[in-house]
Amino acid sequence: MRGAVALGLGLALAGCGLLGDARDDASAGPQDGSGVGVRGDDGAPGVAAPSPDAATALPTFDPDTTVGGYADGFPTKLLKAPRDATVLASSATAGGGALTDVTLNLSTPRSTQEVLDQLAKRLRKAGFEESGTSSFSGLTATTTFGRESTPKGAKDDGPVMESITLGVLDDGERRLVTVSGSVVVG
Repeated sequence: MRGAVALGLGLALAGCGLLGDARDDASAGPQDGSGVGVRGDDGAPGVAAPSPDAATALPTFDPDTTVGGYADGFPTKLLKAPRDATVLASSATAGGGALTDVTLNLSTPRSTQEVLDQLAKRLRKAGFEESGTSSFSGLTATTTFGRESTPKGAKDDGPVMESITLGVLDDGERRLVTVSGSVVVG
């Protein structure tokens, strides 16, 4: 019985690579991650395995991005998430002239139509007009709003065109919403 347990333990450890490679070095193939010589590979060039560092690298975020809340300078009066939504990330970055480039990503249990209606109601109340939907998108629904405005204190510069795009992806359990565009803040 002890022999069977020892044999089983030895096979398990060898299978995990803890006892080294049972193959002799000549048949093991190159150790450069090229895949040549592995599992009967015919020697044709293969895709190199990713380096261990690549698998652990984390994405970097723009300093104007806030994860899990609203970024400094984000226009919550105009683009606040529905009350039952979870804000995933947002950003507010100085754009061209008087415009601020904004993004808001959120998750909500509301239906696609409910979330679009709530955000559209606030935009229409602020003078934005809906310019239509896109059918070429991979999203469940997409619509764009725009308005021409003259920023306070910038009457000599003339009007600017503000735009907001709302995109909704319905994954069956929740809606993932992206709000992005350029607006006058303040």
